[in-house]
Amino acid sequence: MNGSDPVTAGSSSERRTTVVQVRPDASAAVLMVDLPSRTVLYANEVAGQMAPGLALPVTVDEWASAADLRDIDGDPLDETAHPLSRIARFEPVAGQGVSAARRTDLGERREPLWVVALPLDDAPNLAGHALVVFLPVAERALLQQRAEVAHATGGETGPDLPGSVQAAQAAGAPGDGVAVREAAVLATGLSFTVADARTPDMPLVWVNPAFTAVTGYTFEQTVGTNCRFLQGPATDRAATGRIRAALRAGEPITETLLNFRADGTAFWNQVALSPVHDADGLLTHYVGIQTDVSARVAADAERDRALAAAKEARAEAETARGEAEAARADVEGAHARLQLLAEVTRQLSEVVDPQQALERLAHLVVPALADFAVLAVVSDGVQLPLPTRDSQRAVAAGSRGGRLGLHDVAWWHRDETRLDVLAEHARTRLTSLTPEGRQALASMVGPDAQAVLALPAPALGAAPRAGSEDDDEGAQAPDVVAMISALLVPGPARTSLEQLDPTSMVTLPLRSRGRTLGLMTLATDGATAPLQATELALGADIAARAGLALDRARLFRQQRDLAEGLQRALLDLSPTAAPEHVKVAVRYVAAAEAAAVGGDFYDVFTQPDGAAVAVIGDVMGHDTQAAASMSQLRSIVRTLGMVGTDDPRQVLTRADEVMRASGVETTATAAVVRLAVPGSDDPALDGVGSEVLPGSVELQWSNAGHPPPVVVDADGRVSLLEARTTDLLMGVDPRTNRRLHRTRLAPGAMILLYTDGLVERRGQALSEGIARLLVVVGEAVATCGDLEELVDAVLAQMLPAASSDDVAVLAVCLS
Repeated sequence: MNGSDPVTAGSSSERRTTVVQVRPDASAAVLMVDLPSRTVLYANEVAGQMAPGLALPVTVDEWASAADLRDIDGDPLDETAHPLSRIARFEPVAGQGVSAARRTDLGERREPLWVVALPLDDAPNLAGHALVVFLPVAERALLQQRAEVAHATGGETGPDLPGSVQAAQAAGAPGDGVAVREAAVLATGLSFTVADARTPDMPLVWVNPAFTAVTGYTFEQTVGTNCRFLQGPATDRAATGRIRAALRAGEPITETLLNFRADGTAFWNQVALSPVHDADGLLTHYVGIQTDVSARVAADAERDRALAAAKEARAEAETARGEAEAARADVEGAHARLQLLAEVTRQLSEVVDPQQALERLAHLVVPALADFAVLAVVSDGVQLPLPTRDSQRAVAAGSRGGRLGLHDVAWWHRDETRLDVLAEHARTRLTSLTPEGRQALASMVGPDAQAVLALPAPALGAAPRAGSEDDDEGAQAPDVVAMISALLVPGPARTSLEQLDPTSMVTLPLRSRGRTLGLMTLATDGATAPLQATELALGADIAARAGLALDRARLFRQQRDLAEGLQRALLDLSPTAAPEHVKVAVRYVAAAEAAAVGGDFYDVFTQPDGAAVAVIGDVMGHDTQAAASMSQLRSIVRTLGMVGTDDPRQVLTRADEVMRASGVETTATAAVVRLAVPGSDDPALDGVGSEVLPGSVELQWSNAGHPPPVVVDADGRVSLLEARTTDLLMGVDPRTNRRLHRTRLAPGAMILLYTDGLVERRGQALSEGIARLLVVVGEAVATCGDLEELVDAVLAQMLPAASSDDVAVLAVCLS
C-alpha cells in the first residue's frame, strides 16, 4: 500500500483513530537527550543536517537555535511550548507540530515536522534519557488537530468526540504518563523501539505503547528479545538481509517489511533504524521508528466477522493459488531437471577423453545446478589408500603422490572474474588436506563411497518453523567455510576457499562397476539458494551418469593403448635395422577417434650389399583384419628385400606375386626407397649423369599408389619423389608393370616417407595437404637441430587435435 494513506494504530475495534500522514519517503531526525543536564548527546545524520556545524554534546537550547525550530506558522516558540524545553522538564511530548529551516542552493524555506519526545526511564541503562524524533508530514493542516488529540483533556466522552480523543480518554486520566504515551500512539501511529547494540543479537530494551498497541505483544513479551519475532514465512528475506548488513556495519537503514501481529494478522511495517553512539563514538543503541502502512482498519464485531469471512476466503483462494503455483513450479522444475540430465547424457556420450568429458560436465552443472564446480579424476581408477606417514610427507611437499592418485582436472564458475580464485583452489586443495581431510577423501573413493556434505541447516534436516529465529538468522546453521577449512591446512587452499565463500557444498563420487573414478564438487556462493534435497538428488543422478562416461572413456583408453601397443610391437625396428651410412627416425600416432589397430606400417632394413631400404605402406581398412594383413605384407616385403639386392621395383613386384600366391586378400599402397652404400655405384653408368657431388649415392625408388615421399636436399631445398604417373596399388594385379626411378643424394639429404593420415583431411584435396607438408618440412629443416626433433615438429604442425586416421612417419637421413 502507499505509505502516504491515512493509517490507524491499534489491534481491536475498541481502539481506532486517524493519524498524522507521515511521509514514508523522508527520513526521521533522531536525538538522544540527557534530561538532568539538558544535553543533546546524539543526533543521527538527518538531525545533524537540521542543525549543521554543531559538535556534540550541546545543550538543547543550542541545538534548537541551530535548527531554528519554530511553530507551524514560522513564529518563534516560547519556553513553555518548545518541545525540547518540555522534554528537558521531564514533560513527555506526545505529538506537536513544528517547523524547521530547510536550506538549499535555491534559498531557505520551512518544512513542517511532527515531534514526539518520550522519556526512557523504564529502559535499562537509559534512565534519565529521552528520545526525540522529528518526522516530516504530508499535510500541515492536520498538525494542530492531531496535537489537540494527543493532549486531549477534560471529562467529555461520547460519540460526538473524535475517535482519537475518545481513545485517548480511554487510555488513562489526563496528565497520567501512560495516558500521554497512549495519546502519542493515537496521534502518530508510530511505534518507537530502542535496541541494545552492545548485547549479542541486539535485544529490545524499550518499546513505546504504540508498539504494543500495533503488534499486540506486551512490553514484557518484547523487551529482551530481538524484533525479528514480528517476521513470518512471507517476510522478504532480501529485505531482512539488508537490515542485518546495515546493523553489522552500524549504518542507518529504512525498509518496508511484511510483519505479523500477535494474533497472526499481517501488516506492512515501515522500519527506520538509526544508530546511537556515545561520547567516544562507540555504537551503543539502535533507535527504531516503525509505522503501520497497511491501511488496515479495525472494524466492529460485525465487520470483524465479515473481515474474517473475507480473510478465510482469501486464505482459501491464496492456498489454492499457492498449490497451483507450487504444482506448476514442480512441473517446470522436473522438466528442467530432466532436460539437464538429458543434456549431460548426450554431451558425455559424445566424448571418449576423460579430460574433455569432465570439462563439459563442469560447464553443464554451472550455473544450472551450482555456482561453481570442481571435478577430479582418479588416475586409472586406482583406489586411494588410507594416509600413511610417507603420504603425509608427500602432501606437505605438494607432490603428485600426496594426492594419492586423485587430480583436479576441470572447474568452472558462473562468475568468470572468479575463475582465477577457483583455479587456485583446485590446484591446491588436494595437496593441502589435514589428516581428517585425507580420511574424508579416502572415504569417498573406498568400496562404500559416500558423498561429503557441507550444507546449511534447512538442507541437513527438517525445515525450521516458519518465522522462527533460525529461519531468519541461521543461528543454528553451520558455517560452511569453517567446515571445509577444518579439512585444509593453512595456506592458499584455505585462503582461496574463504574468497569463494560457499554457502553450501557437496562432493559426490563418480562411480561405475563398484569403483570410484572421480569426484564432483558442487557449491553455491549466495548467487543461488543453498543446495537442497532436490538439487542433491539431481547431482547424484548426474554423478552416476558421469561415472559411466568416465568408465567408458577409461575402457576406450585402455583399448586404444592396447591397440597402439600392439601396432607398435608389429612395427618394432631392431637397433641394427639401418646401416651406418643412414640415420632413421620413426613415429606412429594412433587415431584419436577409434580404439583399433590399423593398416599403416613402416620398415627399414639392410640388404646383403649394405644398401639401406626404407618402406612405407598402408593396408586398406582399420580393424584387426587390416592389422593382420599389414603384418603379413610387411613380413613379405622385409623377407624379399633382405635376402638379396633387389631394387624397389623388384621388391614390390615379387611381393605382389607372393600376396596372390599366399592368399592375402587385401589391397595396399606402398613406397620403397633404396640408398646404396657410398662409393659402391658408378654414377657414369647409372644413367643419372657424371656431374655429382663427392660422397653422393644413388637413390632408387618405386611407388605403388602411395603419397609421394618428400626429399630435402643437402642445401635445404624441399621437393617430392614423384613420377608423371602413379603405379597400381598392391593386391590388384601382380602382373602390372612397375617402374623404377633413380636420383642421387648428397650427404645430409633427407627422405620423409608418410601415410595419408598426415596430409588427408575431410573437405580438403590431397594435393593441398601435400603442398602444406612441403612448407612445414621446409620450416622444420631451418629450425630443428636433429632428425628426431624435425619429425616431432612436422607432426605437431600437421596433425589435427583429434585425428580420425592413424599416421606413420619414417625419416631417413644420409650421413
